[in-house]
Amino acid sequence: MYSTEKMLVDQFVRVLGSEENPWGPVSISCEFFYARGKTDVVALAEGEVLIAFEAKLKDWRCALDQAYRNTCFAHKSYVVVPKATALTAFAYVAEFKRRGVGLCYVDNIGELTVLEEPETSTPIEPWIATQAATRVRSDSEGV
Repeated sequence: MYSTEKMLVDQFVRVLGSEENPWGPVSISCEFFYARGKTDVVALAEGEVLIAFEAKLKDWRCALDQAYRNTCFAHKSYVVVPKATALTAFAYVAEFKRRGVGLCYVDNIGELTVLEEPETSTPIEPWIATQAATRVRSDSEGV
């Protein structure tokens, strides 16, 4: 299926850029760096909702930690993994709920499924949210 994380991210970005994503029309930026790390994909949805996505092939626990960290600046944060990994991680959905992180997967035909939808939250570090939104807008203008 996906032999590298980059292949998963590329497929996810294609789906995210299509009309068939659950968040509607979004602007997208990849690899947003901030003081605590790097977010794989950041999207800006209608209403200035900033969404962060952490992708991993197998290590969903690491992705969950990273996605939780992203809640400091994002209104919503998700883990993105292949289907088999998502089904394993979903057995621990209570941990996703506790941290306010969503879980989704991209299957082998490129369809996106959201297994856990997080609540929309207010970023506790709005200055990072502003930087991320500026980066997304800048990257979208260059397309």
